[in-house]
Amino acid sequence: MAIIFDINVFSNPKIIEFIIQGLWFTIFLTIGGLSLGFAVGSTLAFMEVYSSKPISAIARIIGEVFRGIPLIVLFLLLYFGLPNIGVRLTAIQAAILGLGIRSAAYQSQIFRGSLEAVGRSQLEAALSIGMTPIQAYVYILLPQALRISIPAWTNEFTIVLKDTSIAYVLGILEIMTRADLIARSIGRYLEVYIIVALMYFLMVVFVNKVFYYLYEKYRIPGLGGVEAQ
Repeated sequence: MAIIFDINVFSNPKIIEFIIQGLWFTIFLTIGGLSLGFAVGSTLAFMEVYSSKPISAIARIIGEVFRGIPLIVLFLLLYFGLPNIGVRLTAIQAAILGLGIRSAAYQSQIFRGSLEAVGRSQLEAALSIGMTPIQAYVYILLPQALRISIPAWTNEFTIVLKDTSIAYVLGILEIMTRADLIARSIGRYLEVYIIVALMYFLMVVFVNKVFYYLYEKYRIPGLGGVEAQ
């Protein structure tokens, strides 16, 4: 059977424009999910590294639970399950919350490793000059941990960026949903999905270049492992 590749799909400005319009939803979901994941994940990391054993164990268990649940299941639970107990979220809210919860579980381990690289001695030094544990974390430990964690956080960023495509199950018009609508309407799946693949690839390459530059500029020599290559 002959396989016909229709190059005209790539040159149709309406198709490209319709898919690109979904880019703003993709970016919004990525930033929202990562921001929520950072807030929760950094808190869990602090609890796991610097709290008492019971609290540390709770933080570790929370991370393990949400790392073990597929993202698509989280989306469906939040959007279709929560109304059964009287909680209704919009599709965007459910997607950001799902991405944020899952990202927090992974970011907690990224920051846990970074905080351990900084060392407990700096916390003790901060406490000895009258800082509270929260002040020490915000002003002393977290800034260093952020710089150390850039390579690992870059990987998490790209994962969340690509995982926004799963939001199609909620009907959000990000680039994957729009591409699927186009593919079904014109019957050209291969060409349309190649366009989407190229868009994700270019975004990932751009993000990696930006974070590589930031890591090289702000890395702490001699702290946090080997230098970026």
